[in-house]
Formats: sequence, structure tokens, C-alpha cells
Amino acid sequence: MKKINKNNSGFTLVEVILVIVIMGILVSTALNSITNISNTVKVEQTKKEMDILAKSIVGDPDLNNNNVRSDFGFVGDVGAMPNSLTELITNPGGFTTWNGPYFTNKFSQITDDYSKDAWGNLYVYNGVNATITSVGSGTNIIRRIAPSAGDLLYNQVSGNIFDLDGTPPGPDYNDSIQVLLTTPDGSGSISILSITPDAGGYFTFDSIAIGNHLLEIIYEPLNDTTRRFLSITPNSEFYTNYNLSGNYWSVTGSGGATDMETLRPNGSGACTDLTSSGCSNNWECVDEATADGLSSNVYETSSSFYSDTYQIENHSTGSGTIDSLVIYISCEETNSSGRIFTRIRTNGNNYDGSEENPESSFSTYSTTYTTNPSSSSAWTWAEIDNLEVGVYLRRVRCTQVYVEVYYTN
Repeated sequence: MKKINKNNSGFTLVEVILVIVIMGILVSTALNSITNISNTVKVEQTKKEMDILAKSIVGDPDLNNNNVRSDFGFVGDVGAMPNSLTELITNPGGFTTWNGPYFTNKFSQITDDYSKDAWGNLYVYNGVNATITSVGSGTNIIRRIAPSAGDLLYNQVSGNIFDLDGTPPGPDYNDSIQVLLTTPDGSGSISILSITPDAGGYFTFDSIAIGNHLLEIIYEPLNDTTRRFLSITPNSEFYTNYNLSGNYWSVTGSGGATDMETLRPNGSGACTDLTSSGCSNNWECVDEATADGLSSNVYETSSSFYSDTYQIENHSTGSGTIDSLVIYISCEETNSSGRIFTRIRTNGNNYDGSEENPESSFSTYSTTYTTNPSSSSAWTWAEIDNLEVGVYLRRVRCTQVYVEVYYTN
């Protein structure tokens, strides 16, 4: 019979319990390590996603074309902060300027995953404070889109306008220049802002959103138009000098240079159909050197067209050859169906400019005549002295009418 060794015993209960405790500690340590690694991965994934969302809102400053920034995201297209992150992938309401979706959903196959952090919690988006916040990790992770929404929406565009050799327009010519800035209006449409520079040629537009915007400078008597695309970056005061293509203002009144004389209404003309407001005679409502808006104007609220024409001052300084005549009117609509035409009356006949759909606030409209439309020949000073100017309109009010006569000695 085989002898049994009584000293070859198994593990004692204490030893088994000790092994189990050690294994538990090792498993717990491993699990904690895995959890920490997992949280670190989720934090980095969330930060990456938030970066994508932020660039979708304001664009990527590293994307450019010919050294000009080309990407300004949702704000650059719409002119406003999105109301929610959903607007980055879905047009918020037929916006014509919306050019999304502004990112490709690479976060997961879940449709709304762009709106959630790596822990499955919704991002907290605040357009006013320009922040996106993740709360899933237990500690807020904040991605600041910009120092403030104002840095994105309230920038300034300004400049000075000169002729070819650097002469500013002065008080005689500045009101013949129209500066137009085309920008998104914040509601899904395009807005064309208009301003006239001061005598030194200076102009400024405020509250301009980031983006690439078209600036046009039009010297109306000669239809000389300068166009520039401006790249407006956050928290900027964009300033540039602009030179027109000719030496229009260098020398005036002699030596073959072009000069200008402004003539304003001083009496009633052949037709007085409009209603006056703020003055005794219709012509007195539109004769001021600086448009006074609602203080004095002529108007018509019906759906039919009516007209006023006014006698104007005789010329006093002009002489030589008349190069062109420009009629200006300052008007605003009283109804969305409002329409206006400039009107001149010469040699017993009326001649109207192009039909305009006026703005809801007073804006200036003009028509240029390089020859007399009655004769198709150059204007004579006698025709200028007998000229009548006015408006032909419906559902519109007008506050100012005048002509500028350009001539060469």
C-alpha cells in the first residue's frame, strides 16, 4: 500500500482569501486605469467635436484663397449667431444666404450626435456669450467661440475716397458719391447699406458682421465705380484709402477741368399734384440743401402715379461746355408697392428716369443726362435755366430734389 504524505496539504482558507483580495485589488486598479483612460479619450473627443462646432459657426481662419481668408462659417453667411446648433445643419427658415450644412457629421452614425458630448449629454450652446459647454465629464469643458458675440457682429468698415491724384471730393462733390456695402442682414437676406462720404472723403459703416463683403464706390456724374471685396475679421476696424480712376477734383473752374454747380427748386412748375407736409408750397418741401426727412416733404399714398415738377434756380457760376446733368431725389416708400421715377421737363416735354422701388427710409436716387433728351444734343445754359425737375411716384414721400450741372470751361 502507498504511503500518504500528510505534509502535502492544499491551500488554507486564509491563503485563498488572501489571493482573492490581491486579485480584487489588481482588477480594481486595472478598472480604474481603464476608466481614467476612457475619460481622457472622451475629453479629447469632446474637445475635438467642440472645435468643429465652433469653426462651423465662425469659420476656419486657416482657410484662405490668395492670402485672403475664405471661411467665416454661419456668421459670415447669415450675419448673426445661430439660435441653436441645429441651424448649422438645417436651414432655419428659407434663408437665402445660408450655405450649410457647415460640417459633415463625422461624430457617429447617430443623426443628432453633433449636439452631444462623448458621454451622451447635450452641449449647452450660448450665442450671447459665444460659448459651447460640455457637462458630461462632471467638470464643465468650455469652448469659447469668440471673446464675445460683439466681436463677431459689430465690426467697423471705414475709408477715405480720393480721385486719382489723391484729392478729396470737398463740399461740392461729396454728395455725388455713393458708397454701398453689401452684407447679410442677419435674417437670411442681403442688405445693401448706403452712405455719402464727408467733404474729406471719409465714410464709416458700423455693426458689420465678419465675412467677405462687397464694397462699391460710385461717383454718380461719370458712373465711375470702384469695387472691392473686404475680408472683415473679428473685433476689427477695417480702414482703407480708395482712389477713383480720374482726376476729378484736382482743379476746378479753369484750365479745362470739370466743375459743377448745384441748382435747387425755387418755384412751382407745370405740375403740382402731390400733397405737401410741413410747408406752404410743394417746392419749398424739397428745396433744402440738407434733406430734412419727415420735417417737410411731398407725398402720394394712393396706388396711382402723380407728379410734381419745380422751377429751379438760374445758373450763376457755370460756363463753357455742359458735360452732364444729374437729377437727385431723396425718397422713401409709404407702402411696399411704392415706386418712383425722377422727372425733368425741358422744351415742353417730360422725361423720366428708371423706375425705382424705394427703401423704407429716405435714400437718394438719381438719373444722369449727358445730353438733352429733347434734342439729343449737348445741353445749353438757356435750357438749364428753363429746366424743371421733379418726381413721378405712387405711395412714396420725397423730401429733397436738386440737380448738379457738370461743365468744362
